[in-house]
Amino acid sequence: MFNRAKELLTPRKPFGQVAVRIGTISPLLPRGEQRILRMMIRSPETGTFQIPEMLDWLAPAIGMSNEAQEANGIRSPYVYVTVRHGPAQTNEFRDDVFHVDGFSMRKAHVPEQNYIWSNRIGTEVLEQEINLPEDFDPFKHNIHQYFQDVADPKNAKNLYPGTMYAIDPYVVHRRPVVTAGMQRTFFRISYIPIEIEDDTCMINPLIPRLKPYNREDIRHQLSRYPV
Repeated sequence: MFNRAKELLTPRKPFGQVAVRIGTISPLLPRGEQRILRMMIRSPETGTFQIPEMLDWLAPAIGMSNEAQEANGIRSPYVYVTVRHGPAQTNEFRDDVFHVDGFSMRKAHVPEQNYIWSNRIGTEVLEQEINLPEDFDPFKHNIHQYFQDVADPKNAKNLYPGTMYAIDPYVVHRRPVVTAGMQRTFFRISYIPIEIEDDTCMINPLIPRLKPYNREDIRHQLSRYPV
């Protein structure tokens, strides 16, 4: 099971950590194409999971991830789901380049935990220690571009398909480039201590959003750190 709770709750180590294997699971996949970006399925107000009909197929995986969280005494008030089911495609923020999930430059918080799974050609994880330079400024420099510049592809390892893994913001990963156009299913279940205040999050019909966030995304304004 998932035995790295204290480490995942403590900002620490360099980037390039390994993913933690949770177990195998074979959910019944939806029939049609499905693309969901960070849909909230639990909040402090709901207390319990609010799983809309479109995500019924994901309920066993949500239960499995929640068991792993509770077994280690971790209860994050917010839970979000991302799904990509259909032809793999490059999206606006390029999930086929090395990146990390779960950092907030607006609010300090303990690292979130993400549970990921894919049915074909597992996610690539970069098992390479990466330390940011002392003068690296995350408000100025694009950290994902930095990963591309320093990553050695020989250190990229594919996770096993059909297997759920736990990752945190120190696990550098990407969708394998070879999956472009391939019929593939990927999901991410995110346990987070703070709300994601982003209008691009898909609204859960069971959890109405009371107001727009009007959040400005600064990623397009960041510069490349000179390597």
